[in-house]
Amino acid sequence: MRVLLQLALILGICYAGDLIHDYTGIPVPGNILGMLILLLLLCLKIVKLDQIREVSDFFLKRLSFFFLPPAIGLMLVGDDVKSQWPLLLFLCIVITVVTMVTTGWTVQLLSKKSKDKN
Repeated sequence: MRVLLQLALILGICYAGDLIHDYTGIPVPGNILGMLILLLLLCLKIVKLDQIREVSDFFLKRLSFFFLPPAIGLMLVGDDVKSQWPLLLFLCIVITVVTMVTTGWTVQLLSKKSKDKN
């Protein structure tokens, strides 16, 4: 029963993100809004990590499974991907560099804040 309640909480937050997207027209997908709402609720300690731990661990352990539909979709549009491969390669490199830089800055900022607290 506990797992069902955890799943209902996560799905409810995801649904809230979809509703916000539908009714406000914010140009951010509803599932992203749902993740931001969940992050906010976790940061404000309105939702405790223990309240969603079991379902979250279940999803994280099977995360690669959720990449199958997009991968199959890419196979279906293989010709389009082949014709645009230089642009896609360039974008992958740029996005990887931006992600690495952003992650580095975030780690530095958080470690600096952690040292200031101690």
